[in-house]
Amino acid sequence: MLEQLSVETPEQISINYQKAGIGSRFYAALLDTLILCLILFLGFYVNIGMIQYLSELFGNWLGAIGGILVFAMFWGYYMVFEIVTNGQSPGKYALGLRVIKDGGYPINFSDSAIRNLVRLADFLPSLYGVGLIVMLFSPNWQRLGDLAAGTLVVKTPRKQSLSSDNTLTPDVPEYNVPIEEFQYKDWIQLDLVTDSELSRIREFLSRSSSLVIGRRMDLARTIGGPLVDKMGGYENVRYDIFLKELYKLKTTETAQREAE
Repeated sequence: MLEQLSVETPEQISINYQKAGIGSRFYAALLDTLILCLILFLGFYVNIGMIQYLSELFGNWLGAIGGILVFAMFWGYYMVFEIVTNGQSPGKYALGLRVIKDGGYPINFSDSAIRNLVRLADFLPSLYGVGLIVMLFSPNWQRLGDLAAGTLVVKTPRKQSLSSDNTLTPDVPEYNVPIEEFQYKDWIQLDLVTDSELSRIREFLSRSSSLVIGRRMDLARTIGGPLVDKMGGYENVRYDIFLKELYKLKTTETAQREAE
């Protein structure tokens, strides 16, 4: 089974990922389970007096209520982390894994809710037995929850976070050159850049570190070429640097305008 996965976004940018296999996902799940058990143990220990009081109050119903609470914590643990950290539970973060949509975009609330509700079926009869069997027959190592939600688990660079508009997976790389020293700043015409073009640039920059150099340069030329032509042309353009400078200048301009 091939480890590489190519996803084409709606902007027609092909993104290459490395699939997360059974081994790495197992260790991530094991770590998350240990964390959950620790949380449950500490919760029981700290609230033992409250539990005794509730036992007297609810009697035989306490077991059912406890089961519901354990399920809510089990389900909520994964869902909250996947939404807040953009597809990473603590276990996935430790193993360098991330949950994404099968179109390459971050998962949303409903995606996470579905994949984690179906986790119960994946866990049957125990220790993710059903999920393991399904993954073995899935070309992209998807368990039932992934198939139901349309999600994938991929290996990803560790330094990643949400963008301000929650639309990106990795960080857009910093361009650590002072703006006054930018090579193309006096030629770039920011008013000619549309929102869709800026979104496409941002998508490219966020993924560029995971692309091989040849593919990265080809994509930079594909995205930057029309913009260079629109701005009147420029000889011997380094399209990757051009896109970084354009994005930094545009976002800086937007931030300054909002601050006024």
